Amino acid sequence: MVDVAIEEGIETARMYLDSGLRVVNFHHSDLDPYEAKQRAGTAPPGRYDSFAYVERLKDTLGGFGGLLAPHRVVVYQTLEQQENVFRQLAEAGIGNVVLVGKPYTTPPEGTVYRCTVEDMLAHLRNRMLGFHLGVIGIHSRRREPERIARKFETAGRRLRVMGQFLDDVKPMTAFLDDLARAFATRKLGFDGLEWNVGLAILALKDRTFYAKLLRKDGLACEDRFSGLRSVEERIEESVRMNLEFAARVREKGQEIGLDIGFSIQPLIERSPDGAVHPGVYGALELAKELDRL
Repeated sequence: MVDVAIEEGIETARMYLDSGLRVVNFHHSDLDPYEAKQRAGTAPPGRYDSFAYVERLKDTLGGFGGLLAPHRVVVYQTLEQQENVFRQLAEAGIGNVVLVGKPYTTPPEGTVYRCTVEDMLAHLRNRMLGFHLGVIGIHSRRREPERIARKFETAGRRLRVMGQFLDDVKPMTAFLDDLARAFATRKLGFDGLEWNVGLAILALKDRTFYAKLLRKDGLACEDRFSGLRSVEERIEESVRMNLEFAARVREKGQEIGLDIGFSIQPLIERSPDGAVHPGVYGALELAKELDRL
């Protein structure tokens, strides 16, 4: 969900709930833009941090708190300073949480980090039982297999990893081989590890937006969208492409014995006229096709 008011997130969540899909989780991960604006004191009205967002969704839609999985940047405060917000989350019946580390390659001047993801994983595992803990996995990042193996051990060998969306499946399948080797080196099995691969509806004509989210200059899949002028064509191609990606990643996961899940990221919420963006309907179509697999 990108730079949208809470009302739009609620409407989109309702669409998914009413679609007949078997919804596993709703993730709210609009962190980089919000965190930067919040720290600068320029967060727009009607925006919420991730924890407040899911509490508002739960209160408004009712009855599905167990489906909500907020993401939280944990590096700016000490463990003790953050304990109360995690306790409040648990008391609200929200047991899924994804811990996020340093959101900036080059942090703003004066930024002080007081906690790591590993610190918080250990703290929640030892002090606040009951959370299903998750972390972010960036398959293109150097030494990421070793990072994930350490976090998996720290979390007590039960961990969900939320991966980036894919613009090319080959680096992801190569990464999974590296991950298998890193786990074997530590004599770890994959029981208790779930990797959620991101699949995105690339509906915008200017796809530099998506490339920037991957911290790249351009998308590897750009040729697939060359010449597609309409939003509808780009949505259809996104669905086809992601189904191909999903099949290949799932096959690799089965080969190495890893449970692969998928998270679908429409990324776009509204058309210029205020209507729900057709990319959301494309995400629903993709979810239904994945469910058939």
